[in-house]
Amino acid sequence: MKIVFFGTGNFGIPTLKRLLKSSYEVEKVVTRPDIRKGRGWNVLPTPVKEIVKKTAPGTDVLQPEKMSDPEFRDSLKSCGADVFVVVDYGKILTKEILSIPSKYCINLHPSLLPLYRGPAPVNRAIMAGDAVTGNTVIKMNERMDAGDILLREEVAIGEHDTADLLGEKLSFSGAFLVLKALDLIESGLESTEEQDETIATYAPKLEKSEGKIDWGLSADQIALKVRGLQPWPGAYTLLNGRTVKILQASGCEIPEGRFSRGEIIRADSRLVVNCGRGALRVAKLQMEGKKAMTSDEFLRGHRDLTGAIMG
Repeated sequence: MKIVFFGTGNFGIPTLKRLLKSSYEVEKVVTRPDIRKGRGWNVLPTPVKEIVKKTAPGTDVLQPEKMSDPEFRDSLKSCGADVFVVVDYGKILTKEILSIPSKYCINLHPSLLPLYRGPAPVNRAIMAGDAVTGNTVIKMNERMDAGDILLREEVAIGEHDTADLLGEKLSFSGAFLVLKALDLIESGLESTEEQDETIATYAPKLEKSEGKIDWGLSADQIALKVRGLQPWPGAYTLLNGRTVKILQASGCEIPEGRFSRGEIIRADSRLVVNCGRGALRVAKLQMEGKKAMTSDEFLRGHRDLTGAIMG
C-alpha cells in the first residue's frame, strides 16, 4: 500500500520512522516550509525533514507554502497513494487534498477524541488534572479532529508527567496505533465510529500569558500548570522584579499562621510559597538569565527570602 506522510514536529517522528521501516511504500513526505530561527536567522529544516534526510535521503520531500499550489496538488496526485497519514503537520488539509488518495486520509491525534480537539490536547489534559489520556486515529474530514474514529487507545498520565514527557510517550505508542490502523485498512477489516458531538471539548492553542502564575489558585492547580506548560511557555512569576520559572513543584500542607498569597513562608532547605489554598513546594526553578537549579541550590545563593512576595 502506498503512503504519503504529512508531518512537521517531533510528535510525528516515531510514526514516520516506523512507516519507513515497514512494508508500506512511503512515496512522499509533506512538511512545513523551512523556518528562520536564532540570532543569525539561520534557515532550519523541520524535525520531520531532518529525519528524512538522515534515514531515507531518497524520499521526495514536499514543502508547500499553500495547499492550493497546483504543482503541489499535481505531485500528490501523480504518486497514486492509497492513504495519506497525517501526524502533527500543523495545517488543515483542504477538501481537494483529502480527496486525492484512493482510500482516504488518517490522522493521529493525542487525546481520546472527541475530548480535547485542537492544537494543545496534551497540555490541557495535564492542566485539567486528568488521570488518563490517549491516542485516537481518525478518518479525516474537513472539520478539525472531527472525523470518524478508527482506533483509540488509553494512556495513563503519571503524577510527575510534564507535557513534553507525556507527549513523547504518546508519540511512541501512537506510532504503533497508526501501523495497526493501516494494517486494518489494507485488509479491508477496518470499522469506524462517529464521534459523539455532545461530549466534544476543545484544547485551544497555548498563549505565553497563560504561564503567569496566579497565586490565588490552589497549590494543586498551580502544580498542574507547572507540569502542563512545559516546555513552553513555562509557569513563571516574579521575585524581586526578576522573572522566575517554576520547573518542578507540588502541593504541601501550609504551616500555621496568616500569610499573603504568593508569600514565601519557608526558605531554608525548602522553598514553600503560600497559595489561595494550600502551599506550593518548589523543587526546581530557573531565574531569568540563569541555569535551572534545585530549590536547595537556589536558596544557598539567595538568603533571607522568608516573607518575600512572589508575583
